[in-house]
Amino acid sequence: MDALDGLAPLDDAYAARPVGQAFDWDAVASALPVDREWYLVAFRSMRRPGCDEARLCDFDERAHLEAEAAPGFVHYFKGPTASDGTCLSFCLWDTRAHARAAAAGPNHRAAVELLHEMYASYMLEFVRVTHPSGSSLQFEPYDAIPPEVASHVARSPLAALSPLVEPTAS
Repeated sequence: MDALDGLAPLDDAYAARPVGQAFDWDAVASALPVDREWYLVAFRSMRRPGCDEARLCDFDERAHLEAEAAPGFVHYFKGPTASDGTCLSFCLWDTRAHARAAAAGPNHRAAVELLHEMYASYMLEFVRVTHPSGSSLQFEPYDAIPPEVASHVARSPLAALSPLVEPTAS
């Protein structure tokens, strides 16, 4: 999506922030359609000292091009490495189903096989991005329990076992 091409990290500490606070989303929000929802996959990482940067970039580029050609692809942001060695990159999709289908591509799978070799640490985050009419972009964990359910579940002694277990009368 061309509207996101101008998106940039707010500062050098961007990779340590929640994805919704790491970039100046307001600068691009007006160019995005309202009353929409997207699925964002964030990849937070720290590379291993001495990793083969050229090889890593090659695999990343092939996975990126494969994703770009996939149905439902919206935008890929390849984050710069911050001064502390951390990085935050993300891929934005129309739906979770599109992202999951693209993750099965051969170039993506090949890039995943390099994770332990190239990264000292990494973490994936799955984020629901919405753009309500008359509001800024909203970011929440994709599998967040709706507030009306969360308050009910929090009272259940079985909540740690399953977030959807109904409490029983004692």
